[in-house]
Amino acid sequence: MTLADRAEWMQASCALVLRRLSIALTIEGPLPSSGLVVSNHLTYFDILLHAAAGPRIFVSKADVRLWPLFGWLARCGGTIFITRGSRSGATEAAISVEYALRSGVTVVLFPEGTSTDGTTLLPFHSFLFEPAVEAEALVTASALNYDAKGVEERDLCYYGDMQFVPNLVEVFEHEGIRSRIRYDSRPRVYSSRKHAANDTWERVARLRLRASLDPLSDSPWHTTMAGGAR
Repeated sequence: MTLADRAEWMQASCALVLRRLSIALTIEGPLPSSGLVVSNHLTYFDILLHAAAGPRIFVSKADVRLWPLFGWLARCGGTIFITRGSRSGATEAAISVEYALRSGVTVVLFPEGTSTDGTTLLPFHSFLFEPAVEAEALVTASALNYDAKGVEERDLCYYGDMQFVPNLVEVFEHEGIRSRIRYDSRPRVYSSRKHAANDTWERVARLRLRASLDPLSDSPWHTTMAGGAR
């Protein structure tokens, strides 16, 4: 399978998983059709959301390979794995990202390097912005947010020293899990990875702020595209 084939398979598979898990998804803004999509990172569900939105491959930490279900999806979906603390591994990942971008495949990057409880947006690591600079690829900022009945967003997040399986069980004790991806309407091409990291951080922060002021949809599968199409 080509990377494009794997990205399309990942989209279909993750859309099905979201429906089976009854996680409502709202998509706002123009869907990127190529380039690098940059996102905040809250939980392992982030991959399902971005994949369901369109054909994408992901950059992920290497230990995700071993996670139940999510690891299998990641491996089959062409995920580019990166080993923390390995300079050679980071270089190989950067080469793979640039190859995907030049092939016209959309790549999703979580440049905080780890997931958080959503109360803060960590600084973006700039290294994996370099492939987008070299490929002159569009970089699109995006922001994720979640809610459910009677809980705060942080109760749905996976962060710190949490364990995967206990967290998964706890999350599904909550009813009516809803999620949203909001895309920036002005993707950019950057000439510097540091500028790319700093500028997209500001864009993601603004999108997160807007998201905190807007209620999420109650629909089990609701998509709002650019121009109001559904």
